[in-house]
Amino acid sequence: MAAYSVVSLILVAMSLKYSRSQLVVNFTLPSTEDYLELYSTSLVHYRNEDYQKTQLYTELALADKRYRDVMLFKCYQRCSDQGSQKSQQLFFLALVNEEKCTRKCMKKLFGQPLQLPLWVIKDFKFRKPYSFLQYSYYQLGDLTSAYEAALINLKYNPDSEMMQGNVKFYSKKVKDKSRMLPHELPDSVDEFNMGVRSYMNHDYETATTHLNQSLSLYIEETKKCKIRCATGYDEYADKKQPDLNDTSTFQDQFVRLYQDVMECRYKCLEKHDKMVPDLSEDYLPKLLNYLQFSAYQIKDIVFAHQIATEYLSLNSGDQTMTNNLKYFTGQLESAPEGYIILRNLIEENRLDMEVLSAIVGKKEMRKRLKDKQNYVLGDMGLVSELNPDKNILWRNSY
Repeated sequence: MAAYSVVSLILVAMSLKYSRSQLVVNFTLPSTEDYLELYSTSLVHYRNEDYQKTQLYTELALADKRYRDVMLFKCYQRCSDQGSQKSQQLFFLALVNEEKCTRKCMKKLFGQPLQLPLWVIKDFKFRKPYSFLQYSYYQLGDLTSAYEAALINLKYNPDSEMMQGNVKFYSKKVKDKSRMLPHELPDSVDEFNMGVRSYMNHDYETATTHLNQSLSLYIEETKKCKIRCATGYDEYADKKQPDLNDTSTFQDQFVRLYQDVMECRYKCLEKHDKMVPDLSEDYLPKLLNYLQFSAYQIKDIVFAHQIATEYLSLNSGDQTMTNNLKYFTGQLESAPEGYIILRNLIEENRLDMEVLSAIVGKKEMRKRLKDKQNYVLGDMGLVSELNPDKNILWRNSY
């Protein structure tokens, strides 16, 4: 077990929202436990109906998990410039250097990797700790914090009838939502929802702010999701090692392993679609459509031009957006530079799809995309308007 660093203790303290001094003094804080042990301990206390300790250990487990995730990306970013992919040899050299450097960085911070049971991996993926946390807060009489924890759990488990009922109950009890201090910062979907809400109220300046932030977070979240597909540290305890003694070639084994990575990266492109109910089109083009029109409404023609251009890189055949771009271009003396970060991500997505298509075959890829708008290869068939469709639903947000 690795001891907490000064930074991790600060992050733990920050994650405990408002002051917990009156709570912490009653317990001996664990100095060496990781989120696996902390979470297991919290469940023991939960079964024993000791909700104060459940709350404390769940908070610490969530904080430790967040800290590990933060440091994983920092380790990766520090190591990712040590090679290139100009040739097969350089590609593997870069892959090996990144893997070894990232593991060395994480080992220095945390010691040996955790051996995680599958149920723990799933619990943290779907934010199940917040389910225990909201009930513990309820038992402690803190309905505002219980409401906030319930909203986070429902966001990742939208079909949970139990949590839907809990959220409905808390929404009637909690009148002052300004005291709701979030455990997790707003993500792209939260900002999208707030932007749509402002858009519906014709507050285009606020809408542009939220939608622009949503786009920035979308780019960041998609990149991080892809990194997780190939980079990690803590391990699934029952994972199966590839059989390196069978008769298949190295290339065949590598392709099979790399297919799992590319399938995972493909799912990263669908993640946001599933978190917004009743979308009439895919998440990214819908976001860009709202954003270009909001920017136009506040007379930011340069930004509207940039967003419309990137939209058309996804769907070059959309006549309405083509007309929008012609109008924006006519208002400017010269065409502005493109939205480079977004353009690079879109190009990366296309390359991912090409690699996956090469692995599974074009016929299989066409089958997968048959009933889904494809915002990666530019064959979406969207119906875009200068003023986007207003029939949209949004989630509760902070």
